Amino acid sequence: MMNNPICMVIDLDRCWGCKACEVACKQELELGVGPRPMQVVDIGPRQVNGGLVKDSLPTMCQHCDRAACAEACPTGAIVREGDGTVQIHADNCTGCGACRLACPFDAIGIADGEKKHAVKCTLCFSRRQAGGLPSCAQHCLGRAFAITTEQELLAVIGGRYSWRTGRIVYVSRKWSSLGESFLQEV
Repeated sequence: MMNNPICMVIDLDRCWGCKACEVACKQELELGVGPRPMQVVDIGPRQVNGGLVKDSLPTMCQHCDRAACAEACPTGAIVREGDGTVQIHADNCTGCGACRLACPFDAIGIADGEKKHAVKCTLCFSRRQAGGLPSCAQHCLGRAFAITTEQELLAVIGGRYSWRTGRIVYVSRKWSSLGESFLQEV
């Protein structure tokens, strides 16, 4: 089914919350003020090893292995592409919002344009097909985002703590309970 599966690795230790990824995403998808397919969430301050820290967590569609949004879509507008990502075909979308309700990560919005349709992170599918990087990765000042193949993923993780449910892989050297913390904080 997947001819060239990819993963987006997000290094949480490199993100300081500048939100350049949020702006780049909205511009790439030509979105107005409404939906935010990429959102940086501030976590903290919290106490770690006797000191206070504030972390930033880029959140987006996880391109889940078991995509609840695709299962809930009554028109079949949400499909898994050959690279493993979950995409919305806007022309087939009625804007009913079933996918939005089904998403456990609140990662789907409804476009605020003339035609109401679901929008989410596409990992810049068109840009990648043309050989480019996703807009968030290109514009990230901290270089927290990296695209890799499934085969190279373990080398990119490099012994750091990691968490994933699909194509998005969060890594950190300091978040030992990464999966637990992510689900509780978001």
